[in-house]
Amino acid sequence: MVGLLDCVFAAAVALSVIWAPYTKVEESFFIQAVHDILKWGWINNRFDHLAFPGVVPRSFIGPLFLSVLTYPAKLFNSGAAEGLWMQISARLVLGWTIAWANSKLRAAVNEAFGLESGRWYVVFCICQFHYTFWTSRMIGNTIALVPVLLAQAYWLHCIAAQSATIKRRFYCRMAAVLVFTCVVLRFDVAVFAVAMLAVEITSCTRRAIYVLLSVFALSVLVSSAIDSYYWQTPWMWPELQVFRFNIIHGRSSEWGVSPPHYYFTYFIPRLLLGALPFACMGMLIDQKAARLAIPYLAAIGMFSVNGHKEWRFILPAVPVLNVCAAAGVSKLCQIAALRQIVRRLAYMLSIASLALAMLMTHVSSLNYPGGHALAQLHAIEQDTANVHVHIDVFTAMTGVSRFGQVKNEWIYDKTEGLLPEQFSNYTHIITSSPETHSKDTGRFVVIGTQHGYTGLSIASPRKAAKEILSRHRVPFAIRQEPLVWIMRKRQQEPASKV
Repeated sequence: MVGLLDCVFAAAVALSVIWAPYTKVEESFFIQAVHDILKWGWINNRFDHLAFPGVVPRSFIGPLFLSVLTYPAKLFNSGAAEGLWMQISARLVLGWTIAWANSKLRAAVNEAFGLESGRWYVVFCICQFHYTFWTSRMIGNTIALVPVLLAQAYWLHCIAAQSATIKRRFYCRMAAVLVFTCVVLRFDVAVFAVAMLAVEITSCTRRAIYVLLSVFALSVLVSSAIDSYYWQTPWMWPELQVFRFNIIHGRSSEWGVSPPHYYFTYFIPRLLLGALPFACMGMLIDQKAARLAIPYLAAIGMFSVNGHKEWRFILPAVPVLNVCAAAGVSKLCQIAALRQIVRRLAYMLSIASLALAMLMTHVSSLNYPGGHALAQLHAIEQDTANVHVHIDVFTAMTGVSRFGQVKNEWIYDKTEGLLPEQFSNYTHIITSSPETHSKDTGRFVVIGTQHGYTGLSIASPRKAAKEILSRHRVPFAIRQEPLVWIMRKRQQEPASKV
C-alpha cells in the first residue's frame, strides 16, 4: 500500500522533472525512442536511432513500456507526440513507476525491520539528489531500477519470512526478475544479481533453477524478436552487444579511467549524502542490514576492478544502503540514552542533504541551454512557416530532443561535420560557435542567446565567514556564461539604384 511518505517521494521526483524538464545526451536513445513509438509505433526510416544509432544498441522493450503508459497524455495533447508537455509526461511515467516500485521496497522494509525503519528509508530517499533527480532520467540504469527495486523487495521478504516455503517462493520471484533485468535491460546488474542470489543460496531449489533458465530463454527470445524488428537487424540481442563491447573488447575504458577506490571514496558519499554515517552504523549493529550490505559491497568491489567508473553503474546499491541507514537509525533509537540525540542528528543530516539536493537540482537545471534555445527560437519565429534550422552537436547534447520539435512544417537538421559554406541552405542555426557563421561568412546574425552553467565561485574561508555572518549571504556564486546562440540568415540587401 502506498503511504504518505511514498507520495512525498513521488512529488519530489515530479518537482525535479518540472525544475529541469529537458534531457541530455545520455538520455538520447530512450527519449527519442519513446517519442518515435508514440508518433509512429511501427518502425520506419524516420526513427532517430536509424540515423544516430549510438555506440552500442539498446533494447526497445523499456521505451515500449513507457510509451504505452504515456499514450493517454498524447490523447490530451490533441493526438500530437511533440511538445514539452509530452516529454514531461514520459519522464513522469518513468519517475512515478520507480516511486511505485520504491513503495514496494519500503513495505518490505516495514516487514523486515519495522515501521520506523520504513519511514526513515523513504526520508533518506527523498533527501538524496541522485535518487530523486535521476529516477525520471531516461537512461538504461534508471529504467532497470524498476525491476531491481522489486527484486530487492522480494529479497527482504525472503529474509523476513519464517517459513521455508515462503522463502523459496520469494527467492524464485527474485531470481526471475533479476534474470529478466540482466538479459533485457542492463547486463551489468548481473554483478548485483549474483551476489543477491548467492547469499540466499539455501533457498535455491530445482524449481528455482528451472524458473531461472525458463525466464532466461524467454527473455532472450522476446528481446531478440522485438529488437530485431526495431533495429532492422536479424538476431539482435542488445545486451549481448553491450557485453561484447564493454567486457570482451574492453572498450569502456575509452570513456575514462578512475582509481580502484573511487566508488567507495567518491561516488558512494555523493550518492548517500547524510545517510552515509547511518548506513555504516547499520551494517555494524544490525545483522540483517549486514546481510544486505555485504553482498552489495562485494559487488561494488567487483565493479572497482573495471577502470571505467560511473555512479550510475552502482545505482542499485543506493536503496540497499538506504535500508541499512534506516535500520541503523531505528536500532540506535532503541537505546533510550541515545534516542533523542540520534533522531536530532538524523533530522539535521536529512535537512542538510535536502538543501544540498535542491542546490544540485538548481545547478543541474542550468545544464540544458540547447533545449531552452530551441524553445526560444520557436517563440521568436512562431509566425514563420518556412524554417530550416541546423542544430549543432553541443546544442543537441544539451536539451534538444524530438519532443521539442513542435513545428511540423519546419525542417530540423542535426547533420554533423558541415563546412561553413554548406550552411547556406539553412534559414536558422542554433550553435555553440557563432563566430564561425558571423565573422567568416557573414551570412548569419545572432537573434538570441542562452546561458548555461560553467562552475561555482567559492569564497575563501575568511571571506566566507564574512559573507555568512555580516551579510547573511551564501559564500558561493553560480557562474553562468553564454553557451548557445540562435542565428538567423541575413536578408539580402536590395540593390542600390543608379
